[in-house]
Amino acid sequence: MTSPTRVGGRNGSGPSRRVKVGVGDLAIADDDAVLTTSGLGSCVAVAVADPTAGVRGLLHAMLPSADASEGGLRPAPRPAKYVDTGIDALIDGLSDAGASSGRLEARLVGGAEMLDLTAAVGPRNVERAERALADAGITLVASDVGDGVGRTVRFRPDGTLAVRAADGFERVL
Repeated sequence: MTSPTRVGGRNGSGPSRRVKVGVGDLAIADDDAVLTTSGLGSCVAVAVADPTAGVRGLLHAMLPSADASEGGLRPAPRPAKYVDTGIDALIDGLSDAGASSGRLEARLVGGAEMLDLTAAVGPRNVERAERALADAGITLVASDVGDGVGRTVRFRPDGTLAVRAADGFERVL
């Protein structure tokens, strides 16, 4: 399994850095870095933070499960590509960076229905993320999911998540 990108180290100073999280990737920050991801159509962004420890992580997952049947997991060469294994890797990375599992809170964005498909991926990604977070005992404090519009997110050092929709609408979760 690949490890998440870890940025930070509380000795940094100066303006906030922007750290791009690509599709099928995740990053952990414990400094003033702004974690960003774009191109969220049917993909989901899962932003998890321990506000007390000042540790945050952002996952950009594109498919619900590493197992095609979703009945059981097989080792994934890129765990962040999948919601289930990506959330597991995100939690592990946050814990390694000093987060406490009992203080984690999550925000969920994306899961749009961008195409007319019988088995739309977006809603399945959202359902799988909600289930994985609940199974891990992580409270989902806010979400902006569904609809038919793409999104971009910025996970700020203060733990807020700015969401901008492709139609120009912006909100803070």
